[in-house]
Amino acid sequence: MVDREASEACRYLKAARPDVDFVPVPDPAWMPPMEAVAVFGHNYPAVVFDRIAGLRWVQWWSAGVDGYAVPEPLLFTRMVGAFNRDMAEHVLGQILDFGHQFQRARDQQAAHTWARYPTRRLGELVVGMAGAGEIGRAVGRMLEGLGTPVKYLVRTHKPGDATPPVYDRAQERRFFEDLDVLVLTMPHTPETEGFLNSTRLQWLPRGAAVVNVGRGAVVDEGALLDAIAQGRVARAYLDVVRTEPLPPDSPLWSHPAVVITPHLSGAGRDEDVWDRSLENLRRFERGEPLVGLVDRTRGY
Repeated sequence: MVDREASEACRYLKAARPDVDFVPVPDPAWMPPMEAVAVFGHNYPAVVFDRIAGLRWVQWWSAGVDGYAVPEPLLFTRMVGAFNRDMAEHVLGQILDFGHQFQRARDQQAAHTWARYPTRRLGELVVGMAGAGEIGRAVGRMLEGLGTPVKYLVRTHKPGDATPPVYDRAQERRFFEDLDVLVLTMPHTPETEGFLNSTRLQWLPRGAAVVNVGRGAVVDEGALLDAIAQGRVARAYLDVVRTEPLPPDSPLWSHPAVVITPHLSGAGRDEDVWDRSLENLRRFERGEPLVGLVDRTRGY
């Protein structure tokens, strides 16, 4: 167990599986050579692999694995399902903020101004999900359940990707053309680097909102600020940014049309992560397919 919360995680996992020897490693810098079949955790350096003999499987405790290389032929699994509810609620909150103009209410309160203004219901907003993986689908299902029209942009069409309407990369412009809110849930890969660029931002209708809960590097932040200045984007909700923590001198901090949250939309609950690790451990022991197996060629 290589993680800041390794000791607490070990206590939880040992209570569920007393027959398994879970060894906490809160600081990999002080990790002695050891033997282990699997390593669970998050944000540990590659030196860990040099210090573990007999390693066969790596269970990553995040949904995203960009920038992290696990040597082959090790099995590499990412966390699937533990963050869906949190991220869906976060996106829902941002869309409600946009449709009901809560920031305008706060501004008017600060100015001691009593003035009514228009609002829009969820059912009056068209939301586009750029990324229809398991998190994108979870966000979409919550919105659809509240009467919001949702469109999906996928890498390639696959049965069960999402409910219609679904657009692939050859149909991108049609996907963007009538959106009120664009939600980015896609992973960061070489293919998605700078995905939301000046060209795609120009495809958005004027006054749209952008919500990014995927990865910061999929957005060209300079182009986004330009689109806001042009009135193309009315508000940007950024839970992730290219450089984290966001540098103190970034113009995003003080821009009145930008809402920054510190990468917490998928905070999840530790117990959910640990329970899913236990389920994968049971699958590993039985020789069954593991949940969240990373496709190294795609990067997720």
